[in-house]
Amino acid sequence: MAGLGPAPRIGSQAPGDGLQFFTPPAGSMQPPAGMGGPGPQAPGNFPAPGQFQQPQAAGQMGSMPPQQIGSFPPPSSSSSYDDDFENEPPLLDELGINLDHIIERMKGVAFFKKLDEQVLSDLDLSGPLCICLSLGVCLLLAGKLQFGYIYGLASGGSFFVCCLINVMSQKGGIDLYRTMSILGYGLIPIVLLAFLGIFLNLKSSYGTFLAAACIAWTTATSSRFFATAVAMEDQRWLVAYPVGLVYTFFALITVF
Repeated sequence: MAGLGPAPRIGSQAPGDGLQFFTPPAGSMQPPAGMGGPGPQAPGNFPAPGQFQQPQAAGQMGSMPPQQIGSFPPPSSSSSYDDDFENEPPLLDELGINLDHIIERMKGVAFFKKLDEQVLSDLDLSGPLCICLSLGVCLLLAGKLQFGYIYGLASGGSFFVCCLINVMSQKGGIDLYRTMSILGYGLIPIVLLAFLGIFLNLKSSYGTFLAAACIAWTTATSSRFFATAVAMEDQRWLVAYPVGLVYTFFALITVF
């Protein structure tokens, strides 16, 4: 049984033997006067009564000027904003759509009104697209689905008339964009014919008379626009012949 367990220690030690305690030097822990006991203040340890010494952080922040501590440059008062929505132009002006010129061209076709060269030079396709869509809707209400024929005749007829005018013109040609615009605005009488076809039967004698009147109406206005735009006043009726053929095809799909 003697070999079991640890061997007994020889010579027991008292508790606390072998521990070393730090003893501060004399006078370093002396409290200042007025805060616990009398006595002079130890130099360099505690401030005198009524005095407060501001501590200095790392990096000597106390030596920096006050405008550089936690401050940002003031915002510039002359800064301008590019996204000022109040000064932006209207959406139609950004898209290049002039409603006044569109209305003037429609009035020129409807009332045989002579247009200025400036109005004719500022052409667009927004008005002709709306007119072609109106023609298709009127034919649809009459029981005829002709959207493909309308856009096919408009594109093919514009190319055909553009080539003929460029061949006949001696002073200057015309581009396809302007040709499509003038022919598109000239479809207003055909749209009126299609609107009448919703309520009337155009396959009759008065229907044929209305179709012929609309063809002559739209041919006269469009040929005048072409003559003004390309300076072909002497050759106006030569231009009217291919233009009248194009509008005749539109009248045929409207009547039949």
